[in-house]
Amino acid sequence: MQFGIVVTSTTELREHLIDLDASLIDTLYVVDHPSFAEPDPWTFLAWVAGQTKRIRLGTHVTGAPFHHPVSLARQVTAVDVLSGGRVTLGIGTAYEHADFEPYGFEMLNFSGRVQQMQETIEILKSLWTKENTVFSGEYFQLLGGATFVPKPVQKPTIPIIVGLNKPGKVLEVAVRHADGINTWQLGPEQIAEIGLAVLENCEKVGRNPDTFAITADLIFARDQNMEVADQIAGQIASMARSWGRSEQVTQWDHSGVLYGDAEHMLDQIEVFKSVGVSEIAVSISSIEDALWFNENVLRKL
Repeated sequence: MQFGIVVTSTTELREHLIDLDASLIDTLYVVDHPSFAEPDPWTFLAWVAGQTKRIRLGTHVTGAPFHHPVSLARQVTAVDVLSGGRVTLGIGTAYEHADFEPYGFEMLNFSGRVQQMQETIEILKSLWTKENTVFSGEYFQLLGGATFVPKPVQKPTIPIIVGLNKPGKVLEVAVRHADGINTWQLGPEQIAEIGLAVLENCEKVGRNPDTFAITADLIFARDQNMEVADQIAGQIASMARSWGRSEQVTQWDHSGVLYGDAEHMLDQIEVFKSVGVSEIAVSISSIEDALWFNENVLRKL
């Protein structure tokens, strides 16, 4: 199993990149919210690429509606080249109302945003693997030489992971066009249900499910008990719903929280592994949490 950290504030992180690069943490993920007081994620990761040698870099997740696919392809390729092939692109439909109209992005209905994301993924893969891209879709039209972009280091292309929290159209798009999915704060039972849907969708399109990853982002609450973990999950769910996320995809409780002492976390990790999760990324609020997780949990695996 692989392990990552998800960082919502990059300020403290900047002084500890050497520590992270020397740790057992596999991937550093940053978020993509225009309304957050944070640097552009891909610009920041391009800088991180020059400060590190080992750790992979990515987003959980880039909102497809905020990026023209050609510009996004160039940004992600730049980080892949600068890092020597250490990039993973997490991508989703975006949901937070504050990220759209104030910044000039039209917030389509959910079906429209799913189509935007699908077209973006198709265009990215074409730009990264072909010399010319000709694409005519509902939202994007690209023709030939005007869409040349540098090619990434990773072959055949940069890994793409789609964010979702329930089966449906987004999962269908992911199975057809991406390398895996990323769930947010779901427990093992919820992920197991999505895993069954993954198998069904892979069978429909003739895809080997072993080529499709299931990854999970978890809240991190060291030295807390189940009751507190439930409270934390409920508070974050309420906040996410106020931002625009639906109740359907925010059924969060202690099962989606990595909590307790190191031994309890190790037991939790084994359960996630048993339902097919290949990577766990913990959402941290301080570099101390990341380093504690590395020393007390990852070094015991």
